[in-house]
Amino acid sequence: MKKAMMTLALLLTAVTMSAQLAGVKIAPKYQKGDSKLYRTMTTMNMGGQVVNLVGETRYTVTEATPQGYTLEVCLEKMDADSKESLVARMLMLTQGMTKGQKTIFTTDTDGRITDIKNFDETKAAAQKAAEAMFEQLMGEMPEAAQMLPKEAFLKQMEGALTKEAIIANVTANGNPLSLNGKTISTGTMDEGTDDNGRKVKNMYFLSAPDGSKVKVTTALNMTKEEMKQMVIEQVKQMMPEQAEMVEQSIDQLMASGMLKMEMSMTHNYEFLPNGWAKTITGEMKQNTMGQAIESSMKTELVGE
Repeated sequence: MKKAMMTLALLLTAVTMSAQLAGVKIAPKYQKGDSKLYRTMTTMNMGGQVVNLVGETRYTVTEATPQGYTLEVCLEKMDADSKESLVARMLMLTQGMTKGQKTIFTTDTDGRITDIKNFDETKAAAQKAAEAMFEQLMGEMPEAAQMLPKEAFLKQMEGALTKEAIIANVTANGNPLSLNGKTISTGTMDEGTDDNGRKVKNMYFLSAPDGSKVKVTTALNMTKEEMKQMVIEQVKQMMPEQAEMVEQSIDQLMASGMLKMEMSMTHNYEFLPNGWAKTITGEMKQNTMGQAIESSMKTELVGE
């Protein structure tokens, strides 16, 4: 009996080590007609102000071919616990501009997004919705104009509504499609961008040998020069009248620590046997130019 138990233990160890060394590919097996509804609950602490957001997004497989899949993704709900909070309203404005709009993505056979079939329609609808939400916000909370002037807002939306930015947003860490197409073993690393367009480095860990559970840690991966350029570009968009002054003094500002940027994230994924995400949890801490932000999130499959 002891010999049999030892043999079994060695076999399980060998299987685990094999998965760790060779890696496990995240390649869900979607079926035409699949429909999954995910609810995401996010708590953000911004300088002591706590905001809770709830969003619901539906993913529907409309085509499944030997070349890949067609997925419709639609944000069906976006709400905050305090609509009187300016921070909450601003977050709802930036996060909820695609609410009700079905974006149609094409993917490869591993479920990795390759294109947007209805990009022009998606962009036009999002721009219209964002402008309407912005005008409503300004009417109800005029003080918001000081935080985000309309011209700066429109420029920001233009940058957020490129095809590349939309795909990056829907595949950013913490989303049900984030890991599709990746081959993961413990210690695997890659580089990418977060949903703010910043360069990051990810490290992956197999929490289960079969890839049904995966942990991802993320940190900023930007050089000093890249940070300087990003700050200058943001100032040009948000406060163009101050851009020249900031550009001239950027080295002094960087040296003073006023423009210091730090960020770290951890996400844990659990997948169903067919590759659809079951639950995703995450935590994020960042300090950007003296503004400390902490957030936690949980996404779970709540319906078909």
